[in-house]
Amino acid sequence: MKQYMMRYEIKNKAKDKLMGKYSILILGSFLFSLMNAAVLFIFAFPYITSVMASAFTGAGLNTSAFRFYQAGTFVTQILSGFLRFGIAYLCLNIVCGNTYSYKDVFFGFRRENLLKTLILSAASVLTDTICLTPWQYFAASYLETRDTLQLVITVLALIIGVCIYIPVGLALNLTYYLLLDFPEKGATEIIKDSFRVIKGHRKRFFLLQCSFLPLYLLCQLSFGIGFLWLSPYMYMTFVLFYLDLMNPGERNA
Repeated sequence: MKQYMMRYEIKNKAKDKLMGKYSILILGSFLFSLMNAAVLFIFAFPYITSVMASAFTGAGLNTSAFRFYQAGTFVTQILSGFLRFGIAYLCLNIVCGNTYSYKDVFFGFRRENLLKTLILSAASVLTDTICLTPWQYFAASYLETRDTLQLVITVLALIIGVCIYIPVGLALNLTYYLLLDFPEKGATEIIKDSFRVIKGHRKRFFLLQCSFLPLYLLCQLSFGIGFLWLSPYMYMTFVLFYLDLMNPGERNA
């Protein structure tokens, strides 16, 4: 019989693996986030200029500049997938006792990983967009009209979106780890494998993610500073969950 680790065991093991290594993950994440912010600023600069010009001259906003900014947000969302892949690689190196560096967070940009990482990240962003955009649209309409029917539609869209997003999103969260384990496989095959691997374990993974909510709220109260420590802790925990999922019973690894 397969013996899977309990949530507290996975989280305690993550703390042990991170002992003395937080700075590496924090530095890597910070540098990647800095690059992401620079990319977004490049896309946002024309729109910022348009807003400032509108404020001083009364001219209308530049629609093209706003569309360019929207494209920039999509690009940065894609890049966030590259960060998750790089962090997964860094955490796996730490767990397996391999050589590691903060530069590992840029692992997804290597030529052999670029296209696959792009596809996996795009699949995740597409899932977010399809599942979460409709209720946001209806919510905006409700705030304008205050129509009861719009409120009902908004709530229904939210419920349907979340019911689809959670099971699909949980599976897609495993794709980066699977790609690291099976680099010879294509992105489509990796996505199929993620749904196969997570089958029967969605509840475990979902509850593990939910267990971080109290810490998440505390980090919000710290004006985001706490995320410097929480994010590496979460990343390492999810990596260990994946390893336990693939190799149940190997608790002393």
